[in-house]
Amino acid sequence: MSVQRPGQLYLAVLLRFLIYFCHWMILAYMPVFLKGAGFADFNIGLAISLYSLTSMALMLPMGAFSDIFSPRYTLMAGALLFALSFAALSYLAAHVMFWPLMGAIGLSGLGVAALIVVSESLFLKIFAQEQRGRRIGLYQFSTYLGFGLGPLAGGYLISYAPSALFMGAFVISLLIFAVSWALTDCPPIDFSFRQYIYDLKRPKALLLTACVFVLGTHFGVEQTSFSLLLKENLALSSRTIGMVFTCIGLWMALMVPFVGRLHDRHDSIFIFLLVGLGVSGLFQALTALAGGLLSVIVIRILHTMGDTMAMLELSVLVSMFFPAARLGGSAGFMYAVRTTATFFSALGAGLVNRYWGYPTSFLLNGIFVMVFAIGSLLFILGSGRRRRALGWQAAALVV
Repeated sequence: MSVQRPGQLYLAVLLRFLIYFCHWMILAYMPVFLKGAGFADFNIGLAISLYSLTSMALMLPMGAFSDIFSPRYTLMAGALLFALSFAALSYLAAHVMFWPLMGAIGLSGLGVAALIVVSESLFLKIFAQEQRGRRIGLYQFSTYLGFGLGPLAGGYLISYAPSALFMGAFVISLLIFAVSWALTDCPPIDFSFRQYIYDLKRPKALLLTACVFVLGTHFGVEQTSFSLLLKENLALSSRTIGMVFTCIGLWMALMVPFVGRLHDRHDSIFIFLLVGLGVSGLFQALTALAGGLLSVIVIRILHTMGDTMAMLELSVLVSMFFPAARLGGSAGFMYAVRTTATFFSALGAGLVNRYWGYPTSFLLNGIFVMVFAIGSLLFILGSGRRRRALGWQAAALVV
């Protein structure tokens, strides 16, 4: 394993911020851009689901590839793909053609697959083997800060011109390349498909996979419908939409270090994840009732309290359940599962939005997530054998 040089932790945190800043600067306004260009709701759902599909196609291979080759060079290649896709989108923004635009969106999905999966697996390999909650809390702080500030910047850029939004993302992609180049690399391992399968087929890994899938469905609904709900149903401007994302992102960024410290003080195997999913699902459903700017901010802040708990626990459990040397492939698998769910739920949300409106997508998805969380808790609590198999009573679950 690589030696932790001074400053590398903060360099990895900066990289994660830049990736999510750029990712959400584009993703938050892609539905608005497509709607303004005259595309139907189904086509918008198809575009967002394609972004998830292309990401999904490479997340597992990229993760495994970073185990056997070089996480650092994989990140640099992903940054170049990101930059190329945004250069194409900048051109196509002025010549709106749906299928060429879909191709550029697909290319962007390939780039984000490398950046998101490999940046996290490299961080978990080097830094998350001790003080997991605190370090992952700091890492996710940068994620949420990027999620909050990216749409804020995007709102100002797209109000000026769609091409300005994409050119801004192009510049940030080059900065991501430079930061990736400065990161410490990890030594490669010998590839063993059988070992990856063994890691993933244990009961606790199977439950984790199911939780990741359910979590992914709510991302698909949000990515397809949230900005359109704000614009079409609540009549908010692009800049105000950016402010909503900023409020939510900053709240999550402020909250996650405290959640990380709380996590380190408790044996919380799956508890934070399932309780977080339940809270997230409840307020996902209640988003359908939002009637104005203040109510939607309050509901989404309460929703993201659950998201913050669930996503921190998810990263912690991945670092606990899987050997550090194979974290790239394991993290890639979990991201592939999540983006598969995002793909199908985005496609479904596009259909629901077409016939029943944007609030209905949130209502249906929130009920689904809540039912899963409550059912999983009852399933675990109903059997001592299942509690032991899932590590419910264990103080540490290191492979």
